[in-house]
Amino acid sequence: MAEKKLPEITKKQIRTETLAKRDALTEGEKRAAADVVRERLITDPFFVKAKRVLGFMPFGSEIDIKPILQIALDEGKQVFVPRITTNGFHKEMEFRKIDDVDPVHFSFSKYKILEPPAENELYEYNEAEAMMLPARDLMIMPGVAFDMYGKRVGYGGGFYDMFLEDKLTLRIHSIAVCFDCQMLDTEIPEDEGDARPFKIYHA
Repeated sequence: MAEKKLPEITKKQIRTETLAKRDALTEGEKRAAADVVRERLITDPFFVKAKRVLGFMPFGSEIDIKPILQIALDEGKQVFVPRITTNGFHKEMEFRKIDDVDPVHFSFSKYKILEPPAENELYEYNEAEAMMLPARDLMIMPGVAFDMYGKRVGYGGGFYDMFLEDKLTLRIHSIAVCFDCQMLDTEIPEDEGDARPFKIYHA
């Protein structure tokens, strides 16, 4: 008799369960983990050599990378964070330059995420230029859950997958950051086009 195969966990289930664990972390636990991740990331060669850093403004219980972005600014790096734009029914993510991480310089999107002004300088990617420069662009990537193979579950919008689809050099210069509770022992189901970060720093 053939062995009955257990149903695979879905991304929706992973999202629900992992967010509940992340939301349950205390403020002290989150601060301690963020400190560890910050020290690892700012000494990483990707960060040290980068002239442009694509980060994000933390949302909900996400790990706070604002101190990392501030260090990048203090070191003279250009820093960009996401903004969601709408063209008809189509939504996509772009990155706009920031000069300060103080939330007063941002506005809340319909998703309750802090976004930079639309008039800020737009990040423009050039594959040929990225391949030639000794100092690469760096993407610091958020996510809901990750596994040992680097597979990632986001919030379901697919924005990072679409943004990185045609940006090979940026894909291989990406670091995801998260809490330990977001690292899964089980393998995450992966769809065609899903973007994996090159490294994952967690604590």
